[in-house]
Amino acid sequence: MTDHNSNILPFGKVFSELAKAYADHFTAQLKDLPLKRYYYALVVIESYQGDINQTLLGEELYMDKASIVRMLDYLEAEKCIRRVQNPQDRRAHLLELSPKAKAMIPAIKKALKQSNVVCLEEARALGISNIELALEQMYHALQSGGDTKFQIHFVPNNEDN
Repeated sequence: MTDHNSNILPFGKVFSELAKAYADHFTAQLKDLPLKRYYYALVVIESYQGDINQTLLGEELYMDKASIVRMLDYLEAEKCIRRVQNPQDRRAHLLELSPKAKAMIPAIKKALKQSNVVCLEEARALGISNIELALEQMYHALQSGGDTKFQIHFVPNNEDN
């Protein structure tokens, strides 16, 4: 990969291009679903089993508040989620998956696993633990201090997971 405008290629551009290729591969597998984006958000919401609000979802997805609101508005318009008043805090709303969204979850998880397999297939020769360690070291080197909950761990593709 080269940058034709400069002799210096930002390392982040490599990751950006990798993320775009990954997203393209992932979404191509889901072209038959009635939803066109925000698939992973449904998986995250499902994992909290009705105990997640938009603030926590934003933290999980590393998205700002305005982007989360736009995403949730889209998912609600597509009848994939409901915002339900939190019985513990009447000012807050919990996110609940609709039956339509729940029916999509297995296909989304399958596409995630398949994309991970394709993405990591060539990297296996280098040793996954070496890649995990290198990426974690890069991440921590770029941090300006403070605690982080970021850790990389690739999970083998098992049909039982």
